[in-house]
Amino acid sequence: MKKRIMSLLLASLTAASCAACSSDTPAAAPASSAAASDGGSGTAKSSYNVTVIIKATESSYWQTLLLGAKAAADESGGKIKVTTAGPASESDMEKQVTILENTVAAKPDGIVLASISSTATVPAVEQAVKAGIPVVTVDNKLGTDVYAEHIATDHAAAAATAADEMAKQWKAKGIDPSGKKVAVISSDSSSPVNQARCKGFADEIKKQVPGISVLPTRFCNGDMQKALDETDNLLMANKDLIGIFGDNNLMGDGIAKSIEQNKAGDKVVSYAFDSDDTEIQAIQNGHLTGIIVQDPYGMGYNGVLAVVSAAEGKSVEHDVVSKTTLVTKDNMSDSAVQKLLYPDKN
Repeated sequence: MKKRIMSLLLASLTAASCAACSSDTPAAAPASSAAASDGGSGTAKSSYNVTVIIKATESSYWQTLLLGAKAAADESGGKIKVTTAGPASESDMEKQVTILENTVAAKPDGIVLASISSTATVPAVEQAVKAGIPVVTVDNKLGTDVYAEHIATDHAAAAATAADEMAKQWKAKGIDPSGKKVAVISSDSSSPVNQARCKGFADEIKKQVPGISVLPTRFCNGDMQKALDETDNLLMANKDLIGIFGDNNLMGDGIAKSIEQNKAGDKVVSYAFDSDDTEIQAIQNGHLTGIIVQDPYGMGYNGVLAVVSAAEGKSVEHDVVSKTTLVTKDNMSDSAVQKLLYPDKN
């Protein structure tokens, strides 16, 4: 990934669309943005120290973002040095705030932040910018616009794509969705990102199937086992349940495991956000229909490049939409999809 690439459009690589592609890599589209912003009045230096703070060090998703950040540093020829930090779990918001405050006090040349909260980190971010340290945010948008650049998925639109595909799968399976039920399994009730995903899915599935019933969202506090238990309960209590949506990979893991144990793969269509080895295996085995894969590698890579540009005083795009890809059994072996699923191997 030598160039700074961000897509304006949601990339849904279904089998049909992939068959029409002649390239191994997805085409780049212009970045979606608000007005370009000045990163500051910095003067170009020979080297830059950038700290990348993620939401959870235990998460494979956020580790992939760090791979992208480190790749940007590796390709800089010594110009960029990346330091990484973050709490173990996304539930430890206070720990992340402390890490950010300590980072600001250490005065790096730039900070790339995947904030757990839209509000808790705002004071430290504003303090950093006031001190001349540019901040690039990824994923969760903050309740302030002082950041140099924000890179994120359009979560509602991506989730709506899952709803569209779910409706298509019912038709392909000969399932009449009228009067049936769908469930939403969420990792966290307080996350704006998860809220956008769940609402985007629910709104679109009701639009696609006006007579369908969307059950109350089940919240699992980032716990895969709880997602499994909640899915078990839903399957047992609702014999007319035909669809399940999970708003992150841990929810997808739990959903897939429950579908496997209950032998419900033929009657329940299921999608989840993000990817991990458990989800990938579940798709191959028919226990999960598909996953919406973001580009954390690209976010990390481009986030580092953007914050260095801002530190140099160059203009950067204020808001950038990152691409997503719908991965199913039909397209998961395609080279472009493999690069998203296994960025450390490609």
